[in-house]
Amino acid sequence: MNLAWHYFREQRFLMVGYTLLLALNMLGGALYWPEMRDNFPEMIKFIPFEPLQDFVRAFEKHGFWAYFCVQHFYKGAGMFGIAAAGLMGTGIVAREVDRRTAELLLSRPVSRARILFVRWATGAVMLFVPFLAVAFLSVPLASSVDETLDLWDLMRGALYSYLFILMAFTATTALSTRFSHHLKAGMMVLGFMLMHLAIYMIQDLWDYSLYNLIDLDLVMPIADDAMPWYETSWMASLTLLFYGLALWSFRRRDF
Repeated sequence: MNLAWHYFREQRFLMVGYTLLLALNMLGGALYWPEMRDNFPEMIKFIPFEPLQDFVRAFEKHGFWAYFCVQHFYKGAGMFGIAAAGLMGTGIVAREVDRRTAELLLSRPVSRARILFVRWATGAVMLFVPFLAVAFLSVPLASSVDETLDLWDLMRGALYSYLFILMAFTATTALSTRFSHHLKAGMMVLGFMLMHLAIYMIQDLWDYSLYNLIDLDLVMPIADDAMPWYETSWMASLTLLFYGLALWSFRRRDF
C-alpha cells in the first residue's frame, strides 16, 4: 500500500490535469455538436486532410455515436491519454534514478517484481479511472444536446481504446527501467506516437499508423456488437511483452 500511495502522490497532479483535459474536451465537443450537426457539407470543404474529412462524413451518416468515438476514443485516448501515459510511465523507475532515490526504493523488504508491479498497476488505474469516468460523464452531456449514448457501448468502447493507452504506458515503463533521466523514456514514446499520428494524416502512409487501432472503422462498430478482437489481442499481447521486458530489465539493473 505504501508503494502505491507513494507513486500516487508523485503523479496525482498529472492525473488531475489529464482528467480535466478529457472532461473539457468532451464538454467542448458536446457544446459544439449542435452547430456541427447542421453544417456537415460546409465543414468538409475546409478540412485539408482526408482522414479528418472521413470523420465528418461518418458524423453525418452515423450521428452522435461516431462523433463521440472521435472525441473520446480517438482524441481522448490517442492524444491526451498517450501524453499522460508517456509522462506517467517515464517516472516508474527512471525518476527514482534521476533523483538518486532508487536505493531507498529498493531498500524496502519487498522484491523488485512487486515494486514494479505495484507502481505499474497504480499508474494503470490512474489512467483508466478518469478515462472511464469521462466516458460516463458524456451520457448527460449527450442528453443536453438531445442525443443519447448507450452505457454498455460506452463501457466496451472505453475498455478497448484504453488498451491503446495501456500499451503506450507499459512501453514507457519498459524504457524507464533502462534510463536514468526521468523524461527520456516519455519523450521517446511521445515522439514515436506523434510520428504515427502524422503518418495517419498522409493518404499514402496512413495504413502504417498505429492510430488505425483506434480508428472509427474499428471502434464505431462496437455499438453493433462487432468487437475488434484481433486488434484487442494484439494490443494485449504487446502490453504483456512490454511488461515482461520491463520486469527483466528492472531485475537485471545494477543501481
